Amino acid sequence: MKEVMNYKQKQLVTAHLSLVPRMVRSLTRSFSHLSQDEFDELTQTGYLALCNAAMKCSPAQPFPPYARAAIRNAIYDYWRDCGKRKNAFCSLDALLTAEDGSIYEPEFMLQKTDTLSPEQAVLLEESASYLKRLEYAGSNHLKKGIVSLRLQQSGYTSAEVAKIYGVPSNHVRAWQSKARKQLRQDQELYALLA
Repeated sequence: MKEVMNYKQKQLVTAHLSLVPRMVRSLTRSFSHLSQDEFDELTQTGYLALCNAAMKCSPAQPFPPYARAAIRNAIYDYWRDCGKRKNAFCSLDALLTAEDGSIYEPEFMLQKTDTLSPEQAVLLEESASYLKRLEYAGSNHLKKGIVSLRLQQSGYTSAEVAKIYGVPSNHVRAWQSKARKQLRQDQELYALLA
């Protein structure tokens, strides 16, 4: 059964909302490579920990120290969980790269160039090259979205891509949706495809 916060607990959370961003900033101060998506994930984890702390804290106990400990522990748990998942799965780039450094990607792509006109083949190659550059320049979700769109274009289903990444299919569809939105706003890509 789900627990519901009462009025006093909600007031406690509202009064201490500023603890979460401060805790996240202090715990990630030494991480210069932290993306906005990762910062948002940690902040969300902190807010959930704050709500849980408000529901579990004894009224006789001072709340701020209890909440800080709960937020810190939740973020550490999140990092441990991420570390376990990274060790259990490999990246799509690792799957597409051989031990000698060569790339398997052409083997995964459907060979359609024999039916394309020379102009279509050049446009296809240029747009694929541009998408590859976007993958390396974009955020982690944009990279995953573009790679999954390209794999889907090559015949993979979102369920198969989800198995590769070790995530539910709806994660893949969310990445693709974000990538499509970003790609629709990209004028250079639009010029290539128009």
